[in-house]
Amino acid sequence: MRVDAYIRDVLVPANVAVAAMQRAGLPIDLAHLRRTKQEWTDEVLRLEKEVEAVSVECGTPIKYSEKHGVHPPYMAKFLFDGYKLREKFTLDGPPFPPPSDAGNDSSSAEALSRWASLRVPKPTDDPIATKVLQIRSLAKGLGTYLDGFERVIRADGHCHPKINWALRTARLSAEDPPVHQIPERSEKRVPDGVKACIVPRVKPARNRDDWDPRVHGSCFRWDISGAEAAIRAGMYARDPIAWDYIRAGKDIHSKTASLIYKVPEGTYKKGSYERDAVGKHTFFSKIFGAQYRAVQHQFWEQARIWLTIEQIKPICDSFDKGYAGLTRLYEQDKAQLGRNMDTSRVVVGERGVKSYLSHCEDAYGRRRAIEVPITAAGRFSRSSDTWDLRGMEDDYALLNRAFHLMANTPTQSTNASDTMFMLALLFCGEYVELRVPPMWERDGLLFPEAKGWAMHEGPGPGGKPFLAWHCNTVHDSGWGDCAPGYLEPTAKLIWRRCTAVPLDLRLESDVPYRIELKVGPDMSRMTDYNKVAKRFGLEPVPER
Repeated sequence: MRVDAYIRDVLVPANVAVAAMQRAGLPIDLAHLRRTKQEWTDEVLRLEKEVEAVSVECGTPIKYSEKHGVHPPYMAKFLFDGYKLREKFTLDGPPFPPPSDAGNDSSSAEALSRWASLRVPKPTDDPIATKVLQIRSLAKGLGTYLDGFERVIRADGHCHPKINWALRTARLSAEDPPVHQIPERSEKRVPDGVKACIVPRVKPARNRDDWDPRVHGSCFRWDISGAEAAIRAGMYARDPIAWDYIRAGKDIHSKTASLIYKVPEGTYKKGSYERDAVGKHTFFSKIFGAQYRAVQHQFWEQARIWLTIEQIKPICDSFDKGYAGLTRLYEQDKAQLGRNMDTSRVVVGERGVKSYLSHCEDAYGRRRAIEVPITAAGRFSRSSDTWDLRGMEDDYALLNRAFHLMANTPTQSTNASDTMFMLALLFCGEYVELRVPPMWERDGLLFPEAKGWAMHEGPGPGGKPFLAWHCNTVHDSGWGDCAPGYLEPTAKLIWRRCTAVPLDLRLESDVPYRIELKVGPDMSRMTDYNKVAKRFGLEPVPER
């Protein structure tokens, strides 16, 4: 897509749609919010007393502040000197993080993951370290989100966050409150509790267990399923194996596990360690060219699996052999970074580091500047498209970051622009010709009755206003709510517009977008739309 087409067909109409989303705001159940605040406040105070009592017993007393915090050096002294947390850890794990510049041990969530985690809990987790993390998690939910919601809620009962636009990647973010950052991966009840405060603006169910979308308002959330994999592995790399799996909607993480462990396809199902931990985390790090240590860190941070480099190497090597197209793409990315390098343009970064400017480009023609260490200028051969990195140990980290940006940014930017395109189509209507990839052309565009509909009270079924609104977006998803009786039309509209985004690269590579739609009485209690449709006699959407 040319940049002028991007501005005309995506940027301008998406800006209008985002403005409408900001005006619509997030409907908040204030009574539920205040009950949740009281429950969490009581629990935090109880947990703080328990941790403080243990600190006194250990001879390293600490005291939580009114904002539920402890100065980090005091917390580290209690945990490691008084409570002797290191001595309670018996399993092999990664190296402990080095002390801070002030010489203090770290008590961050990453450092404490050796002993406890709310993201990936284990039966052997230390109870005191777990309580410390729970206090932080609940305090974050209270201060940033529940207090944030209550502070900015307007007379209409809604929060209207300020929407920001990232120029480099086209991603949207929000502040006051930062609803795009609700901590999905922390302790599950915190994001669930926060999202339970977001309800339909029209006739929400008083008793949410009795919710019926035909008589109550509904919340919905649509996501592009596996967006990064579809763009990077399918559209850009067109890896023979990954491309086929993504197009067919098959389980790419199960396939990855079978390649790593050299076992027949389909051996590892969803729920298995090999598929969910090894296969999934390897895939999402390796598709952007991650090296051994980056993959190792992904396992440590995301899954609390303490694999050594010797254990990581055969996993990465098996991945590279299985997905040769992705391996070639990463080398092409690095070569393109060298070819785009402009030695006449020098910038001075942090600590006076000088760099030449290169750039990458996404599927919409958007460019982003990337800094290449000035010491790397003579390391790239344009005749052979290769880098000679010998003797670059001091600057290798900077150059490796440039390699990662070259691989990652076009995918993130394309993904964000796709989401904006979908928001624009849902709000502004079919102002461009919608098209599906060739593999779906036989069925054509779905739900022809929805052709003239538009969200945010635009034209709707029977000539009435379409009572459905977007209230938030998080990366490759849209959040919203609709009035009673509008859940089925909303599902049809989303399925029609979001599966037929006319992006050139997507159509040429024949990679369809699959959309996941979840619905419920609030943004916390969400169920697959087709299950709800079956229960209440609504028309289902096709499962392609």
